[in-house]
Amino acid sequence: MDRDELLRMLDLTGTDEPITRADPLTHPPESGERRSPRVTNPNALEIDDWALRRGADLLAEHATLARRCLGAYAMADFHTAAFAPEARLMPDCADRLRHKFLTQLLETPEYHALHATTMLQEAAAALAAVSYAEQFSNLCDEQEPKKPDGDAMGPDSVSGASESDEEIAVLRAVCKALTEASAEVSECMEVAAAAGLGPGGPGSNDPKAIAALFRRVRASPRLRRIAELAGRYRRVAQSRQRRKTTHGLDDVVGVEPGGDIGRLLPTELARLALPECELDTLRRLAERQTLCREYHATDPVGKGPILVTVDESGSMEGEKVHTAKALALALAWIARQQRRWCGLVAYSGDTGERLLPLPPGRWNEQALADWLEAFLGRGSTLDVPVRELPRYYNELKAPRGDTDVIIITDAVCQIPLEDQEAFLVWKRAVRARVITLVIGSVPGDLTTISDEVHELPSLATSEVAVERVLSL
Repeated sequence: MDRDELLRMLDLTGTDEPITRADPLTHPPESGERRSPRVTNPNALEIDDWALRRGADLLAEHATLARRCLGAYAMADFHTAAFAPEARLMPDCADRLRHKFLTQLLETPEYHALHATTMLQEAAAALAAVSYAEQFSNLCDEQEPKKPDGDAMGPDSVSGASESDEEIAVLRAVCKALTEASAEVSECMEVAAAAGLGPGGPGSNDPKAIAALFRRVRASPRLRRIAELAGRYRRVAQSRQRRKTTHGLDDVVGVEPGGDIGRLLPTELARLALPECELDTLRRLAERQTLCREYHATDPVGKGPILVTVDESGSMEGEKVHTAKALALALAWIARQQRRWCGLVAYSGDTGERLLPLPPGRWNEQALADWLEAFLGRGSTLDVPVRELPRYYNELKAPRGDTDVIIITDAVCQIPLEDQEAFLVWKRAVRARVITLVIGSVPGDLTTISDEVHELPSLATSEVAVERVLSL
């Protein structure tokens, strides 16, 4: 006989309903959370010990959230909603408002679209979780009832707002949370891709490196602008690189509708031999609907290094150098896709240079950020490294092979004859192809050392010369 039956026998309860007792294994509600009567579950979602620890870590990293009455259980809920492959709601939660917020969140199509990006991606999930937590905290502040003198009342107080007003407030908070989270995650993915930490790249599973890089880019207007422009150039590069694929007779990869008799399947040829099917087969052949073999071949590309030199003289300051470095990042992305070595050179006449090697493996993200953020801002009469490039080639330890050299400058260059001859000797020795982009100026003597020279008003993605270099 248990305690409940004994109390009923003694008629001390006055009811046949079982007595509700708190489960000693559950956690009590955290301070500041809205409590529902007879509910002791501190979480709105099903979580495990790892999720709870991750929530505590996020709370420690964002002290402002901890000061706004958000505990580890709340952060664990928000992180689980972003990170877990499938977030499952609990029947109820000690914090009724958080349960309602997450219920609305999980039902929106915008959440599912964002979740496809944040799922199992620690850096993106952390950003989304913080956005959810911030908007939920704002919602709590709005819904917290006030005394006439302005002091907050207890959790059991009745708010003057109706239930429908609360629903509208929750929906508004969820919408704002998803908007901010989507923007943050999208920017983070752009930054990671620009620095070689995109999906499938070396270091893409290093959330600490991605988070550190994103924080640095977000704190620097110059890096933020370069990362934004680099995303545009990279999308153009993806399009141009896809166009390099041609169809030939190397490999049979499938079947496609067509009208080429030489590629017809044996079954289609057999139909031509049958009088009953001959006319129908000829019709489909004329309408290019017969089944043909699909062949696929690719144009071979050189596997030598790519060298990008960016003019950092004073006249390049501002949008010019931002676009130049963003284009350099896109060219580095192309080199990685082609498994080629890449070297970045920032140059300002005879007054200094900065060299950065980017091997096909993982790059040094912080060194890349340093190279992008710095600016020499000096210069001389020759703002392209014609004399110095052979030395840079050796200092960077560039591998041998067909080399692509991209020179980006706005200078009118007058190159001494002996420097021209020495450069051409080096160019032949390393089998280099030089493409020069001159912004808002005339190339001068650069025409004598370059295979291609393009004069253009800016480095906009619509420029034919920009598309040319992005199709390397």
